[in-house]
Amino acid sequence: MKSFCVIGLGRFGSSVVRSLVKNNYEVVVIDTDAKKIDDFKDIATHVMIADATDERVLKNIEIDKFDGVVIAIGQNVQASILTTMIVVESGARNVIAKATTDVQVKVLEKIGADRIIQPEKDAGNRVADNLAHPDISDYLDLSDDYSFAKMKVRNIKFDGLTLFQANLTQTYRVNVAFINKTDGTASIGRHDTKIGIGDILYLVGTKTDIEKFSEII
Repeated sequence: MKSFCVIGLGRFGSSVVRSLVKNNYEVVVIDTDAKKIDDFKDIATHVMIADATDERVLKNIEIDKFDGVVIAIGQNVQASILTTMIVVESGARNVIAKATTDVQVKVLEKIGADRIIQPEKDAGNRVADNLAHPDISDYLDLSDDYSFAKMKVRNIKFDGLTLFQANLTQTYRVNVAFINKTDGTASIGRHDTKIGIGDILYLVGTKTDIEKFSEII
């Protein structure tokens, strides 16, 4: 079973812990706030009231043995940076750090965090995308160039066509990875997979191409 360590139990850290536990992973939680730790003693696999900026704390729990570490420290930027530095230098894998400012992002990148999350900014971007493109029900940037999106088929001209007949890759420059059918079945996006009104398409493409396609589908 995979195991993860979450440092910091603010709104973001708490959400990560609950999601990991829900998926049946082992989760070790560290925070300096005894009240927050008490709230999670029956949720997480193991909880610790400790200061993660103390290198001995992370060494004692063998931070490098976890499958991933999330530094979710909130407003204390100095503690966030120092903890991330210790975690990275300890040889931990898959280090994800929360940042509140663009400057903090740059520092965490230099330190060597594998991924940096800005929850408020990311949430704001998603809301803006949903407002501008209501036909896209979910959106995720995969890289600087490519994005993932989920959208419902509404245009009658696609009804009954296979992906080969619809020729989405050549005509609209989007690739269908997966389809959820209206009858409750699901299918990988093969050339003979049929499209129906109300089906949910899981797409990969550039943000520009996905946005253009959302106005057509």
